Amino acid sequence: MRAVLATVWLVACSGGTPPVEEVPTGGVVTLTTRDGVQLEADLYAAEAGAPAVVLLHMTPACCDRTDWPASFIDRLGEQGWAVLVPDRRGSGASGGVGEEAYLGDLGRNDVEAAVAKLAEDYGPIAVIGASNGTTSMIDYASWAPGEGLVEPAILGFMTGGTYTENQTAMGDWLTSTPAFFTFSTDERDWSITQQERKSAAWTFFEYPTGDHGTRMFTAAPTVTLDMVEQLRAVLDA
Repeated sequence: MRAVLATVWLVACSGGTPPVEEVPTGGVVTLTTRDGVQLEADLYAAEAGAPAVVLLHMTPACCDRTDWPASFIDRLGEQGWAVLVPDRRGSGASGGVGEEAYLGDLGRNDVEAAVAKLAEDYGPIAVIGASNGTTSMIDYASWAPGEGLVEPAILGFMTGGTYTENQTAMGDWLTSTPAFFTFSTDERDWSITQQERKSAAWTFFEYPTGDHGTRMFTAAPTVTLDMVEQLRAVLDA
């Protein structure tokens, strides 16, 4: 079921008034990528024009949109932001081939469809990727400017790794785009390599008791507050 924009007409005794735009409705929505894959997603609506966040789950081989904890989505909603949580291709209720979400150039189409959906009613837009969700995320972020697509205002890397760069080298990405990196001490090597790039727009959070990707929420609960603060600094600026 696609989200639709709810509009209410306020009618006075002496006549009608112009339509007043209300909150876009949320729920389960269907996205169609440019290569024709149908994706299913959960849309958590906010006031029209509010900032928004796309959440990309870990590998389709094992995971889907339910990996993102409701408590984290609720915390984003408490900021007044819309949230879109898709099943990446090949996972959950979405069509397509799972490996194509992170190998080759089709995974970026999933992100394009999600960002475009939010851009109908919201902006600026952040994208957070967990594990190889970061692969599709960085592929889109490096591709969008040349295509005239909506560019993410900030990116979140939850346990990036060498897989992040399957198609797009970090050195080819626009380093002026704000980003934050969350990672456990056990999986710090790739993120520390990025830290050595010394981009002033990037922030790094290492958690000694952390875990991989969205499992970080249980292993290191402070990750929620850290990420929300990073998002707030950009989305609410």
